[in-house]
Amino acid sequence: MQKYTVSLLINLLLLLVCCPSIAANDTFTLGVIADCQYAEQANKGTRNYTSCPQKFSAAVEQFNQHPLSGVLHLGDFIDREFKSFTPLNTISSSLNTPLYHVLGNHEFSVDDKFKMRITNTLNMPSRYYSFEINNWLFIALDGNDVSTYAWPKNSKKHQQNMTLFNSQYKGHEDWNGAIGLKQLKWLEKKLKVAQLKEQPVVLLSHFPIFPENNHNLWNEQEVLTLISQYPAVKAWFNGHNHVGNYAKKDGIHFVTFHAMLDTDTTAFSTLEFSPTQLKINGQGRQPSMVLPIK
Repeated sequence: MQKYTVSLLINLLLLLVCCPSIAANDTFTLGVIADCQYAEQANKGTRNYTSCPQKFSAAVEQFNQHPLSGVLHLGDFIDREFKSFTPLNTISSSLNTPLYHVLGNHEFSVDDKFKMRITNTLNMPSRYYSFEINNWLFIALDGNDVSTYAWPKNSKKHQQNMTLFNSQYKGHEDWNGAIGLKQLKWLEKKLKVAQLKEQPVVLLSHFPIFPENNHNLWNEQEVLTLISQYPAVKAWFNGHNHVGNYAKKDGIHFVTFHAMLDTDTTAFSTLEFSPTQLKINGQGRQPSMVLPIK
């Protein structure tokens, strides 16, 4: 009897090694922050610029008390000046888990000479990229891809963007942007593979696309039409609209997280993933939510 028990245990261990997805935990938790937006400048209205490092540091301390699989920052880490990245990067270096950045419009409110250094400064592999946690696929998008501000003014990309803006997006808010054709094709390929693998997907962006709002991507409808074709997409997370927002369409949860900047307390959350729901545990100004998924 003991021989059969040992044999059974060995076979089970071999199965777990060969098929790691069976061994993977179905649940995990991330930290989420939007729009820390630090600047060493006078506060303006509800925008408490100088307290951002203290709020960010307190959030990092709380995150380190949880067994997190990562932390998301959904854009606008700074408000202006390239040097503002330094104190925030120093704080984030104490995180016990990876920090995944999404590019916001204010990342590019710096001198032209710094604009091509931002991804390296934020330890990003590229301006848009993907990563996996357990069986979930996270796709970080660059909504500044087509914009009036995100590329050096003497670059070919800026000239192409200005042509697109004047021909297709004239009259749109110039502090928003669009996802370009090359990035859209890359996104579609990612979604096709995820759909075939039955892999749930979360899209990360600084800019919202739904519901209708003056903070949305210029080509919001084009992006919405694309992602709605893929049931693998479970959620779209963004910042940019500091007061937050929420809607659901075609089975996708669209969550605009509240800005850490616009409060004298704080705004961040932990986000629990499970096969049946996403649970946002809000802190400070960020409300808590339970989002069922199928």
